[in-house]
Amino acid sequence: MNSADTPTPDTTSPAGEEEETGRANPNWLPRWELFALVAGDLLTILIFALLGRASHRMDISLASFRAVINTAVPFMLAWLIVGTVTGVYTGRALYPLRRVIVRTLVTALVAGPLGVVLRAALLSHPVILSFVLVATGTSTILLVIWRVVWSRLRRAWWPELP
Repeated sequence: MNSADTPTPDTTSPAGEEEETGRANPNWLPRWELFALVAGDLLTILIFALLGRASHRMDISLASFRAVINTAVPFMLAWLIVGTVTGVYTGRALYPLRRVIVRTLVTALVAGPLGVVLRAALLSHPVILSFVLVATGTSTILLVIWRVVWSRLRRAWWPELP
């Protein structure tokens, strides 16, 4: 049997398109990078909660860390839910720079108000428009900065990534 007779595995989908798996797929992220990205996003939202509490002269000591977490969790949950839908946890969301900014903006501009609504529901408080605007604006700026920095670092350190 020569090489022409050797069957090759079928790498096409039923529609005839080549399947993209693993590193060939531009949406693929290594597991370590996905973990780093989620951790960075959640840390950024935690910083947002710390800044918010500090701006209201609320205690931000180690003893009040639980209150900071309670403030941040609804925003974290909103970001993770919306981010999963908008695709911020894919390789494509991290390059090129314009796409990083646009996808992060869209996600943050939806997740911010959702986070305020979730927080208001948990505290049985009304949703206050000024809080929606300030919280969304501040968290959006912080998340865009973080994601742009990560996007640039990953391209400099690991150019083989999508």
